[in-house]
Amino acid sequence: METSSREWFQQKYSEYKVAVDKYIEGISTRDGLPEDLRSSSFHLILSGGKRIRPVLLLSTLELLSGGYEDGLPAAASVELLHNFTLIHDDIMDRDDYRRGVKTTHVLFGESLAILAGDYLFSLVFSEVSRNYEGETARMLVRVLSEASEKVCIGQTMDIMPEKYVKSVDDYFEMVYYKTGALIEASMVSGAIVAGGREEWLRDFREVGRKIGIAFQIADDLLGLIGDPSKTGKPVGNDIRNGKRTLPILYALERMGRDELDLFNRYFGREAGDYLEAVELIRSKGGIEYARRTMYEYAGEALSILDKYPDSSAKRFLSELIRYIVDRDR
Repeated sequence: METSSREWFQQKYSEYKVAVDKYIEGISTRDGLPEDLRSSSFHLILSGGKRIRPVLLLSTLELLSGGYEDGLPAAASVELLHNFTLIHDDIMDRDDYRRGVKTTHVLFGESLAILAGDYLFSLVFSEVSRNYEGETARMLVRVLSEASEKVCIGQTMDIMPEKYVKSVDDYFEMVYYKTGALIEASMVSGAIVAGGREEWLRDFREVGRKIGIAFQIADDLLGLIGDPSKTGKPVGNDIRNGKRTLPILYALERMGRDELDLFNRYFGREAGDYLEAVELIRSKGGIEYARRTMYEYAGEALSILDKYPDSSAKRFLSELIRYIVDRDR
């Protein structure tokens, strides 16, 4: 029986993911590491995750070079970097759970969780220097270190939204730094390992930036109107948490005084039924604007890919972009 397009995509995704997970498991079992540091550092990363960033890296590399094995150290590195940010993010947000398991600081304490994040960050550059040489290593270090700087800027904006995120334009700047920069770096890293042609770096930097912003908008929509049975979060969760997401900011800019008074009864408050606030955002066009903008970014990313020859890797990458914006969790 012929494999359906969806089954083929899932099988290929699993192939990439299994390869990355196996590589990371190998890193986690190296000798000479205190067991407390090992357990805390790899608790979250080995508990699961979509591995979207390393999969983007490997599929970019395969599209450009015909294979992906040489990219596994770089792919592991971007996932290590991503998990470093998650551990510290959970500490800042005081989150008790991520991916259905207790967060690192809850299980191991804040001090060890900070060290665990720092250790993962150090491994990023250790892996690059162990496995790549010359210009490839130099370019990878530069791209990943620049992404790290941008994530810190974005996180600062996110934890101080009343100061830095006052408009839709501010939002796009924040999400590029907080989310888009590392996705951009993942795809650029794939292009670097493939050979680093200037055209590839330019194209996949832009594809990654657009995918990263679309990815965050998809999260915004899930945080507002996602199915709680799939997301694990209640309807209107971002309203409850006072998040300045794209649909919320767009709607706020169009509310009158009475509507703002109504919305502020719920925004950032533990206050029962949020459906009224969600419907207010919907009535002001916030949800439709966010969805339309998300698809525009994804479409622009796909249009850049169109210039590359057809291949199974290109087909996979195109399907992955569609999955990112259409996912339900």
